[in-house]
Amino acid sequence: MRNKKEPEYPLGIQLELFQSSKRLNLSETYEAIPKDVSATDPAIIWINKYMAEPIEKPFSIDKQSFISEIIPATIKDKKINAYKSVFPDLRESRIEYAIISLSSKQIVDIGYDKKEKQIHLLKTTYYQIQKEIVEAINKRENRQLKPNDCPYNTTSIKEALEVLRKTTITVKDEHGEKQYIFSRIKDIYMDNKYVAIELGTMATDYINSGDWRATDKNSILASKGKYELKLRVLLNLKFRYATQGGHYNPSLNFLMHHLGFVQSKQTKINLQRITKIIEAMHEIERVEIEKKFDGRKLVDAIFKIYPTKDFISIMIENNKATKRTSEVIIDGEGSPLIEPMQSDFESSSEYKNAKREYEINRGKHLFGKKENFFN
Repeated sequence: MRNKKEPEYPLGIQLELFQSSKRLNLSETYEAIPKDVSATDPAIIWINKYMAEPIEKPFSIDKQSFISEIIPATIKDKKINAYKSVFPDLRESRIEYAIISLSSKQIVDIGYDKKEKQIHLLKTTYYQIQKEIVEAINKRENRQLKPNDCPYNTTSIKEALEVLRKTTITVKDEHGEKQYIFSRIKDIYMDNKYVAIELGTMATDYINSGDWRATDKNSILASKGKYELKLRVLLNLKFRYATQGGHYNPSLNFLMHHLGFVQSKQTKINLQRITKIIEAMHEIERVEIEKKFDGRKLVDAIFKIYPTKDFISIMIENNKATKRTSEVIIDGEGSPLIEPMQSDFESSSEYKNAKREYEINRGKHLFGKKENFFN
């Protein structure tokens, strides 16, 4: 998949850098792997009324072809008093993003398993997960919802966490050889009044390697549709250097494949449906379409997706948040000195205090290095 590089800093510092922004942090590698399956996906093969076979979805990273085998979770449905297969879908994605968002801005415990592999453990509550999603909706839609107004109640969140824990994803190369096996949550248990969530191996790996990008969490967590959510994540990752007049130009076939789009047999209808989704997104100023024909038959299309000024501003801030971790200074005690950003603070006074403290510590560090140089 990709050559894993040794982290530039000790793993504890990498985690601290990951938590240096109040934004959602995502990995382009992780996001490229298909992990969700729509309940209406025609590719699902049901063994019986409740149990389904695994699904294989092709994908690529850096022009290399892979297959994601998604083995659904088997959970007990109390309503029918029987076990059933459940594939992760929109609910699971939003809750996973809420967990990663909480991990990006809260203290995450570091431990080690029996194989001496690092464990990232988030201790939170179901209420806090609800609050994370509702706050995003309020900021995105200018509403005043309470955590109890979350689209997912406690029972639904518990089930989603179980699905994320029990769904197994196997990444294979183009020859079918297994490369990587993981679950999105490695373990869940109650610790007094907290729910302890051990981040999945893949998520832990991308945090440790620094393979993350600060992202607009409010729009992602507030997304109500699965295609809208996946497209929004894609745009946040692809508009890396968004500028006025710049655009992203994916093909229709790529988007259908990447979004897991349940498609019509007619390319014309698929084009209309995806265009409608794109044009409805607040990040998009306009869309231009170049149709591709084989003779008189429409076979594909190239989109030119232009971002709004507001989205460009958000991306500039996201890029600053990501960039500052690559330019971080490590002090004499081995801790990172992370420059604060005004957008991470509720008030200008909080920002000024944090900025002043950063400048003082930075000055002490640089002065200390200068003294050591002359001694």
